[in-house]
Amino acid sequence: MEKFYVDMRNVGASGEIATVSITLRQFEALLRLAEASAKVRLESRVTVDDAERAIRLMRYSLTQLGMEPETGIVDIDRIESGVSAVQRSRIRVMLDILDSLQKEFKNKDISAEDVLAEAETQGVDKPEEILERLKREGMIFEPRPGFIRKIM
Repeated sequence: MEKFYVDMRNVGASGEIATVSITLRQFEALLRLAEASAKVRLESRVTVDDAERAIRLMRYSLTQLGMEPETGIVDIDRIESGVSAVQRSRIRVMLDILDSLQKEFKNKDISAEDVLAEAETQGVDKPEEILERLKREGMIFEPRPGFIRKIM
């Protein structure tokens, strides 16, 4: 089970965007699953079969709940916070774009078209969705149609 834990930790660290594939909390849950498997069989000792069963169950669960569809890598942040490392990276880039444009326009309203054009030049995927998310979360607002301002 330790090998599974270490392997999962290494998978997330090896990508372009560092993700956490499994935490100590999930490892502890893995141990409890193995113990539960032994108890179901009315045994007091955990066997290799119990450990393998727990690993299969954990792997399935992490894949179903935490896999980042674009990278195919399990990202525990997606389970814990609802925002994957890839999404967080895109949001960070969009906020940086907004910061630089607000400095350029001396803290005046920024045209949404300018933001989207800059996002496209920086290769941001789905910038409209990110802007909508930032509006929903109260990080930016639309002082007038077609213009954006970041809330400091």
